[in-house]
Amino acid sequence: MFCPKCGKQIPEGAKFCGGCGNPVKPLSEAPSAGRMQFTKAAEPPKQQKPSGANQVPLPPANLPSDMALARDTKEEERKNRKLTIILCIVLAVLVCVAAGMGIYYVKVLKGDASEPDRIEESKNIEGEVETEGETQAESGTQTKEEAELTEQTETAEAEGVVSDTNEVVGDTILENIPKAVYSYSFNDTLGNAKVAVRNTPDAEPEETEDVEPQYVRGIDDKAVFLDGTYGIKLSDVERVGDSYTIAFWMKADQLYDWAPFLHIGHDLFDSEKRVRLWLGQKTDTASVAPIISSERALTEDSFEIRPGQSMPNTIEPGVWYHIAFTVDGSRQGSKQGRLLGTLYVAGKYVGEGDVVPDTLNTDDFDVYLGINCWDQLYPVAFDEVKIWDQVLDAGQIQELYSAYE
Repeated sequence: MFCPKCGKQIPEGAKFCGGCGNPVKPLSEAPSAGRMQFTKAAEPPKQQKPSGANQVPLPPANLPSDMALARDTKEEERKNRKLTIILCIVLAVLVCVAAGMGIYYVKVLKGDASEPDRIEESKNIEGEVETEGETQAESGTQTKEEAELTEQTETAEAEGVVSDTNEVVGDTILENIPKAVYSYSFNDTLGNAKVAVRNTPDAEPEETEDVEPQYVRGIDDKAVFLDGTYGIKLSDVERVGDSYTIAFWMKADQLYDWAPFLHIGHDLFDSEKRVRLWLGQKTDTASVAPIISSERALTEDSFEIRPGQSMPNTIEPGVWYHIAFTVDGSRQGSKQGRLLGTLYVAGKYVGEGDVVPDTLNTDDFDVYLGINCWDQLYPVAFDEVKIWDQVLDAGQIQELYSAYE
């Protein structure tokens, strides 16, 4: 049975059309004329395509299902909105917590960290007016390492500028001059040097602690003064090789013939092994000072380096002189087996010549100031004695001398 209005099939016994809601008469009420008459049910009208914009489309056949789908979609949208709101609330809470922590750090933690600085500044201000006794009490709480570091720093500050690589004169670092291997300033101390005396006229000087060294005003602070009864032994000097430079300041109150300024050697009383280098004053027909004399008994070599004829050849008593000489182990002297030595006075070249090798290139030698094994002692002061294990050139010697002016 079909609905006469919309053409939708109607289940048997239904009173209304499920498609359009039109009431339907039951079959028992259908008309009859003695004999049952059958009429052909009308075919459902065919749906026609809309011919214009004003034509209203027929409702879809599955309207109840679409309505249920719409309800489900709306329910899903409501759930999504709830989740979105919840997420926004959680995110806002997290932002607030993070902002609070940032404010806490800036205002509280940073403020607390700056507090010790203010306290430390207060301590520093108070420290400026502390008494000497309070300072000593505080220093007593330092560790041994801290105390040693403080002492080294104070010593360095007291001595002026310090360099581990270059020579320093006063407050000036000499950029072109490497640091000496051995250096003696004699500022009220001998350092590693020792007092040496000679008990008999012909004997090697011996170290002694029975003589108290004297000090006078030097070319740079203090200088050691030898009164004519003792000399100085540079007891810590070891092998430096065949190339070296030695420089020092000296002022003699009185000079004698063969007066020793510097004396280096080993086996000095062995007629076969003796090697020595002597720098001092020598006089013959005219005063000659300084002069370098070197000797090697094994080869019977003996050489002298004197100032040239046009060079100053006299050292006057009571005057400070800077004396330097170099020995170049890489340069042969006038013959094979000899080395080239060069002498400088007051920063200027005065002469060169042959020097015997092996003077400072052995494990057993002694270095003396103002004393040797034979010659008369004399009153003299020494200051700023330095030894390098390399050759300084003429420019460096001049720079070293000029730094003290």
